Amino acid sequence: MRKRIFHVFLFMIAINLFAVGSQKDTLIIYSSDEEAIIKINELIDLSDSNRNRNPEKSVVCGLSAIKISKEIENHELQRLAEFSTGFAYYIQNDFGNALIYLNNSLELSRLNKNAEGEASSLNRLGNTFQLMGEYDKALNFYEQAMTINRSLQNDQEIARTLTNLGSVYRLYGNYELAINQHLEALLIYEGLQNNEGIAWSALNIARLFKMMKNYQKSIDYVNQSLNIYEKIEEEQEISTGVTLCLKELGSIYYEMGDLNNAIEYSEKVLERNKTTDNKLGIANSLSILGKIYFNADNYKKSEELLIQSKRLKDSLNDNTEIASILRYLGRIYLIEGETIKAREYLNKSLDFAQTQNLKEDIKETYLALSELYKSRNNPAKALYYYKRYTDLKDSLNNQKINELELQYEFDKEQRRIEFEQQQTEAEQKAKLQKQKIFTWVFVGGFLFMIILAYVIFKSYQSKKRTNVILTEQRDQISHQNTIITDSIEYARRIQAALFPQKKFIEKTLGEHFIFMKPKNIVSGDFYWMAEKENKIVITVADCTGHGVPGAFMSMLGIAFLNEIVNKSTEIASGNILDQLRKNIIASLHQEYGIKGSKDGMDMALCIIDKKNLKMQYAGAYNSMFIVRNKELHELKADKMPIGIHAVKVEKSFVNTNFKLEKDDMIYLFSDGYVDQFGGEQGLKLKQKPFKELMLKISDKPMDFQKTKIEKTMENWQGDYSQLDDMMIMGVRI
Repeated sequence: MRKRIFHVFLFMIAINLFAVGSQKDTLIIYSSDEEAIIKINELIDLSDSNRNRNPEKSVVCGLSAIKISKEIENHELQRLAEFSTGFAYYIQNDFGNALIYLNNSLELSRLNKNAEGEASSLNRLGNTFQLMGEYDKALNFYEQAMTINRSLQNDQEIARTLTNLGSVYRLYGNYELAINQHLEALLIYEGLQNNEGIAWSALNIARLFKMMKNYQKSIDYVNQSLNIYEKIEEEQEISTGVTLCLKELGSIYYEMGDLNNAIEYSEKVLERNKTTDNKLGIANSLSILGKIYFNADNYKKSEELLIQSKRLKDSLNDNTEIASILRYLGRIYLIEGETIKAREYLNKSLDFAQTQNLKEDIKETYLALSELYKSRNNPAKALYYYKRYTDLKDSLNNQKINELELQYEFDKEQRRIEFEQQQTEAEQKAKLQKQKIFTWVFVGGFLFMIILAYVIFKSYQSKKRTNVILTEQRDQISHQNTIITDSIEYARRIQAALFPQKKFIEKTLGEHFIFMKPKNIVSGDFYWMAEKENKIVITVADCTGHGVPGAFMSMLGIAFLNEIVNKSTEIASGNILDQLRKNIIASLHQEYGIKGSKDGMDMALCIIDKKNLKMQYAGAYNSMFIVRNKELHELKADKMPIGIHAVKVEKSFVNTNFKLEKDDMIYLFSDGYVDQFGGEQGLKLKQKPFKELMLKISDKPMDFQKTKIEKTMENWQGDYSQLDDMMIMGVRI
């Protein structure tokens, strides 16, 4: 009943979020199916992008996309929306709702005969059942997905499904089959150069080696996976992979008996899961810490953590590790002499393990039951369970895993040797062919030497005349280049004259800096400011293109800004951007749906009331930062430009109000700085390092901040050429 009320509440939120007149995701009565389709795609994109960082919003967007797609009877978009919604519920561990929407997606895929969609839905349904502990159902869905993916020859999805199959076979204790799946997946991911897939396969192989007690091999594979996931976390701000690797290292050290390292890694994982509010991860971390403290003979702490984990898992309908948690609790009660309670928990553990076909858990529970009956002076039952333990242990003793891994490395080396041999043969063949050609060329050249000498002599006379003409043309081109460069330099002086003058800026702003680094002589980035009604208007803009085209656009923007602000009786940041957009579209004769000029500009504009310490902001793609006491606040921009958009936009720019405090540091900037390629990998700088830089320098003097920004970019850029104009303005309140 509570869950139903919660869904109604979510639906009401969706209606409010998308009601007429709201901001970005406005739900309206659409004038055409095309307009509705655009909105559905936007909602699905929002659902997918928020899935990990804001799953509640992801669900709301997915439900709204389903509603609209049903209204226009678009089954394909409904399929995508159902899948996104089911995936979002899966991330929240709401498996009941996840199954509903993923099954809807599966049915629509089959209705539309969309094989790729069907395979994706089957895979995700398998993931859901696996987390629910229903491994037979998970295996069935994975096998169906594999049949489809192999028929489509979709290597990416084949590798994903192989990994899923391997994880179930590992739980079943079928290690030979599991390692085969993971090694095949790893080989495919290496061929596709899919680093995330390589990392996931390596982590699964590490788990298998851990179960075989080959701990060094397990650590090697975890570290291979961790190196890749750390780069993904740095570049994409996705932390799940690193957390899984740290969890696995804690588990390995626990099994090795290195309890200090085991506790250190496991507590790191617990904190990371708490930070991301990953309740499933928190439950698993509590479980492994409970087992570690058991081995450290701290039974009270162990019992407390294991019970917390069990309660949290029960609330999440998560049956994974329940068999092992019950077994450890049973062993605690056995040690404490509570044999009746111990037997109850060990029998429950055995039931769970047998129901889910978890061979390792069954084996360990047999051993615990043997110890229980031995303590109760029942040698017959003690021997019975010990014999079952040893029989199962022998069957699970799978040296084949090491042989298969070695075979994989051998095959890989053989392929490398064969490739090098083929390269050597090809080079040798090319060398012989080259010698043969050289011989014929030499003979032919000798025969034609006299003829060529005559031709050369005759052409020499002609070339002398040609060289005279070329010299004259070179001098003419050089002169033209000088004229063009002088003209651009003059344009730079004109552009600089239109910028706010230095004395006016210093008098109006006080402490500030302006970092401006054009890609060419003139810039498509510009800054502008004005003072009106005791308020300061500041903007930093990035025009389409750079160089001369960008400079023309910047001068047009400055002219319009002067006109808009001077004529306005009341100034508001969003209104200024709205009027500027109208002026740009009108002056460039831009029309929606017609090929032609799509020029415009991205902009961050704020109005500061210094007397009352209030600020109003509006942005076209460009956000702005406020740093206060080493805490960064980002004011987000609207995702539409100053100029014509790809899709007709009727929305106004949104005003965002912010209460300032003395010594606040505000930053306005274009995207040239964060988009610059550099570093060891030749990648973009991106937002995260840029934000960290602003936080680091925010309390420093203005000259220091500007110099630090310049030096940081020089070090980052290295030998890479500048990609775009760069502009950053900082102002201290």
